[in-house]
Amino acid sequence: SITNNYINGESDYSATCDGHHYWNVYLDGSSDKVTFSGNYLYKTSVRAPKVQDNTYLHIYNNYWDNNSGHAFEIGSGGYVLAEGNYFSNVDTVLETDTFEGALFSSDSASSTCESYIGRSCVANVNGGDLTGTSTTVLSNLSGDTLPSADAASTSPASSAGQGNL
Repeated sequence: SITNNYINGESDYSATCDGHHYWNVYLDGSSDKVTFSGNYLYKTSVRAPKVQDNTYLHIYNNYWDNNSGHAFEIGSGGYVLAEGNYFSNVDTVLETDTFEGALFSSDSASSTCESYIGRSCVANVNGGDLTGTSTTVLSNLSGDTLPSADAASTSPASSAGQGNL
């Protein structure tokens, strides 16, 4: 579980030469199941997160602020359920050029989740192209006890703990 962290990507030494950190969260495991919740991701440029290689990610109630590149990069074998997240001033929420994984996400409340995880999924706010309807993601997570997501908000900016990259 990666929970309630302030991921501050502000840097004088950035690969993108814009003061935003490039490598932020990289999840690449074999049958790993990761919960990512309540985090505040500030001034990142890409890979916040990158998910691949048979990694299952339930990512909910996070706040991305001032991302100059893309937030999500989902490679082959990455399974992502994204709900209740808030995006502000993010250039590209999902890197679609390299997308090879599976994503379930919605910009409106989705009852599709009900038959898989026992409740409706919660809408993301300002998610742009972070839309996916892969029931493979939901099927792989069915039977797991998943926390419920709240409505998307900017509250992680005031409640997440400090951590610099």
